[in-house]
Amino acid sequence: MLGQLLLGKYRVTRQLDEGGMSKIYLARQDNPSREVVVKVLKEALRLQTKPVEHFRREIYIMSRFKHPNSVEIYDFETRGPFGPIMVMEYLRGIDLNLLQQREGRFTPERVGRLLGQLCDALQSAHDQGVVHRDLKPGNLMILHAGTPQETLKVMDFGLAKMSSMLYISPDELINFNLPPASGTPEYISPEMVRGVDMDGRGDLYSVGVILFELLTGRRPFLYSTVEGLMIAHAQSPPPTFAEVGCRDLVPPALEAVVLSCLAKHPDERPRSAWELAQMYERALGKRVLPLREARSTPATAQSRVPGAPIAPTAVDRNAYRHSLEVNMVEAMAMVKLRGFVYDLGGEVLESVPGMIKVRIVDRSAEKKRDGLFGWMSNSRSAAVATAGLTTDLELHMERRDPQQASKLTITLVMRPAGGLATQEWRDHCARVTRDLQAYLMGR
Repeated sequence: MLGQLLLGKYRVTRQLDEGGMSKIYLARQDNPSREVVVKVLKEALRLQTKPVEHFRREIYIMSRFKHPNSVEIYDFETRGPFGPIMVMEYLRGIDLNLLQQREGRFTPERVGRLLGQLCDALQSAHDQGVVHRDLKPGNLMILHAGTPQETLKVMDFGLAKMSSMLYISPDELINFNLPPASGTPEYISPEMVRGVDMDGRGDLYSVGVILFELLTGRRPFLYSTVEGLMIAHAQSPPPTFAEVGCRDLVPPALEAVVLSCLAKHPDERPRSAWELAQMYERALGKRVLPLREARSTPATAQSRVPGAPIAPTAVDRNAYRHSLEVNMVEAMAMVKLRGFVYDLGGEVLESVPGMIKVRIVDRSAEKKRDGLFGWMSNSRSAAVATAGLTTDLELHMERRDPQQASKLTITLVMRPAGGLATQEWRDHCARVTRDLQAYLMGR
């Protein structure tokens, strides 16, 4: 990889780091003249579906979320000779984990300045439906450490989830028992331990662990095994500051804020990142949020990640489009949609957060395929029982209102592959739509 010219403009100069799935390189760009960071999958993983889709999802999320306190992505490629590639800004700083090891406990004022920047970035991410799911000191870069210009940058969105945009990866259509992604055991939220759906308040739990560590010099739970840590995060109350030897070092009001983040149930935590920052401000008696004007998202506003795939609204005579509103938890919707796509058969052409595109191939009228759900085996699926029809089907999935977690919008967009939309084809599309509705309703 050293010396390679990637994407025609980034010359790799040296390796910076290596993780379980990826390698990080420093590269040089001539126009504009700057050093950049290049992230690529390890060679052995570039032909494996799950790591590739995992990395593509990270690229998709990072390319659409921008904030002054988040690492910026400059360029990317999702398919190429070196696999997916992501090019990011080169941050000349030190991660918060190493900084704390070097300096020990932080003062409440310094913690507040960093917390304000972190909460501003998290609020922006959560407003756009992005939940980080792996917040820890090692993923927070500190620039100009120890100076009045000390700046925090959120990094590594490898486990991030777009809660307002559902996602189905191609490997999920084959393996229905994929384990859920897990965070770092020392900072994991109870929701992730239990394997249940998590919103932005799960990130706030991880922030609570970080605050506890910065203010006291140790994490709330110290176990030598991953199992012990997971059980503690899911079940054990955190110790008080007095119990860890910090009785008079942190004001009780600040301790109360930290412990509220560590509540086992998300409803008992601060409702948002901004609310957490404001609680800390009141307890500290000093402002911690940046002076940027707060931006609120009305409960009725549509939440959509900029650039995410959406169904076309313009009139298209060769397209059939239909939207369904369903009320169910996301996990159940994902299972049913995977089952529906699996039963359709055909070739997966594209899958990105919020949209999956499948080509339904020609099949004989007599052929049918048993799927994930028994009802399909007793009736002929329109998608596989109609001979001579080849259709490109897009499924667009989104949660338009973040305040209504169980209200989902699913839109089908169908186009005849290489032909005109005949009445027979439109009747076929109508049957597919009815099949999907029946699938979602469990009939």
